[in-house]
Amino acid sequence: MRKELMPVSAKLMERWFAGELNYGPTDKDVAAEMNQKGVPYPAEMYDTTTIKLDWVLKHRRAKDPYGDLIKTQIYTARARQALKEILLPYAGRPCLDANSECAGNPSTLHRHFQFQYVKVGSSLSQKIGELLYADFHNNGVPDDLTGALGSFNIYAAFGYADFRREGTTRVAEISAIYVYVKDSYDFTDKQGEVSQYLGHWSVNGVIVLAYNGAMSYLNQPYLYFSYPVALGNSKVKGNVYYPVHNKDFKEWATKHQRGGDFVIYSDRRFVRIDPPIKVNL
Repeated sequence: MRKELMPVSAKLMERWFAGELNYGPTDKDVAAEMNQKGVPYPAEMYDTTTIKLDWVLKHRRAKDPYGDLIKTQIYTARARQALKEILLPYAGRPCLDANSECAGNPSTLHRHFQFQYVKVGSSLSQKIGELLYADFHNNGVPDDLTGALGSFNIYAAFGYADFRREGTTRVAEISAIYVYVKDSYDFTDKQGEVSQYLGHWSVNGVIVLAYNGAMSYLNQPYLYFSYPVALGNSKVKGNVYYPVHNKDFKEWATKHQRGGDFVIYSDRRFVRIDPPIKVNL
């Protein structure tokens, strides 16, 4: 991956290979962050330093959803209802600072105060766009953001609020939020679906075939072809690229009893919002 100028992707993958065996047996276990032993992921399986939000937002496909999140999505009725449920237990206080309440712990902040999110690279049109961009501009080589995070979410968590009474109603006025990326670095497939395609690999790097990527995303095993491809003379070492899937990483982990799935948190951005969000409690 470093050969393909994907340093962040390489760092995350090196971490996975170096880690102790840790994985969620099913996609539900991954979501709950419960490993093969039936216990929560160990503390060392949380990476809070590698991914920087500024770096993520240098990519337009992430910057546009970020703008939608802080300008529109945090003001929706669904977001307000989520905030009401979060803040109601604190209604008797004069104010609430989420960072202080969570002692700066990103997992605690996410678990207790996250109320809205936007997806990046999760829709079919977004996925096809990424694949075609890589095919046209980089000879099929994905960019570092795709290699590092694939499809992911940008989250908004409550940051700061003042509480007051208006007549007989207790009101919370949210004036700031935290924005961050959270993602799971794992190789667990959804039950009943084709193993996720991760590109064609050789000692020279990684390429992505747009057709394979689309068929894998659509879960169409009968239309999906798992075959090697050659760039240039197939007799030259490194010119033949072989398809790699989630299951290949799981098989390696089982064989070597290593390979640690982990959770990624980017740094958090403190965003003051105008207008503030008013929620009747």
